[in-house]
Order: sequence, then structure tokens, then C-alpha cells
Amino acid sequence: MSNSKKTILLIVFTLCLCSVFYAQSNDTLSYNPKGKAILASAVVPGWGQHILKNSQKAEIMIAADGVLWLLYGGFQWYGSSRLKDAKLYASRHADANINIANEKYYRALERYRNSEDYNEDIRREARERFPDNPLLQHNYFLENGYFGDSAWLWQSDSMRFSYWEQRKVARTALTRAGFCLGAVILNRVVSSIDAAFFTEDLRDKVGFAPNQAQNGIGLIYRF
Repeated sequence: MSNSKKTILLIVFTLCLCSVFYAQSNDTLSYNPKGKAILASAVVPGWGQHILKNSQKAEIMIAADGVLWLLYGGFQWYGSSRLKDAKLYASRHADANINIANEKYYRALERYRNSEDYNEDIRREARERFPDNPLLQHNYFLENGYFGDSAWLWQSDSMRFSYWEQRKVARTALTRAGFCLGAVILNRVVSSIDAAFFTEDLRDKVGFAPNQAQNGIGLIYRF
């Protein structure tokens, strides 16, 4: 799954979770701090714990969310940058057309030293797909082969291997970015569950009361 799809999934998850809790009436939510905490945790991990006055958990989850977003942004930027560098490298050393948006083209640049070798495989594939129809073979060849401006020729196999290495590094970084985005979603799930079941509302347990012994006000904790 691409990172853009995972980002959309995160947004959809947050909106769905928000809609579930917002389905309760506003009056119910106004008297239900747990409901508010769960909703808040789905948006920002740790926010719900902050509402319930558990500052230690809140700080940990908010910090974790910040670190995950920073890691995601860093891996995403690095992976995208390396992909761009690989394209420029292919343009210089294989005369590749970097205006082509199809990812299949750049994968072919990794595997084939020149477009003629690639086209020969396409021709073979066309014969296997349409063994008794030369017209369909020809059309398939024209639709899937690379000719003219899209043709390429690597100056050496070592340069092609260097291009492959650059793209491998980029793929690794983007994969890690995807894992970070998944962890961002998981952090919201964990924070919401924690706010619902494992974090007590300390607002009703901690308070102030007159202290007659010292003629002042004392801090109390209700068990």
C-alpha cells in the first residue's frame, strides 16, 4: 500500500472514529468526560489522557506521536529525493526520458541495459499471449514497448546497477515511512482504548478542601 493511501486511511479512520463518538448527543458528551477523552485521543494521542488529568501518559503519547510524524516526514522526504536523484542519473547515463510518469518504465530501467532488450521480451510475451493472432501481437507490442523518446541505453552495467541501488535505498526509506504511518494510526487506537478503559478520570479524585487543623485549604485525593 502506498504512503498516500495510508495517509488517506489515517484520515478516514480518524473521521470514522470521531463520527462514532459524536453520534452520542451533545448533552451526553457534555457530561461524559470519558467520551470526550476517547474522541480527543482519536485526533491527537494523549489529548484524552490530558483531559482526564493523567499528564504522564499524555506527555508520553504526545511525544511518541511527534516522533513518529518526524520519522515519517524524514523517511518520505529522503525516499522521494533518492527517487528523483535516480531519475536524473538515468537521464545522464542512459538517456532515459524522465518525463514519463509510469513507474513500470523506471523498473524496466533497472532490469534491462537497453530498451531493445526490453522490447524483445515484450515481443516474446505478445506471442505467448496471442499465439494465433499476429495483429493482436503487433498491437500489444506497440502498446507496451518503449520506442523513440522513451528508449534508453545504459553506458555500462555498473551504471545500471548503481541506478538500481539508488532506487533500492529509496524503496527502503519509503517502506519505513509506511511503517511509521501505520504506527501513527496504531498510536491513536492505543490512546483511544487507554482513555476508554485504562485511564481513570482524576478530576473527581483530586481536589481541594478546607483544612481546619491548619486554618487553610488542603489537597485531597479520593480513593
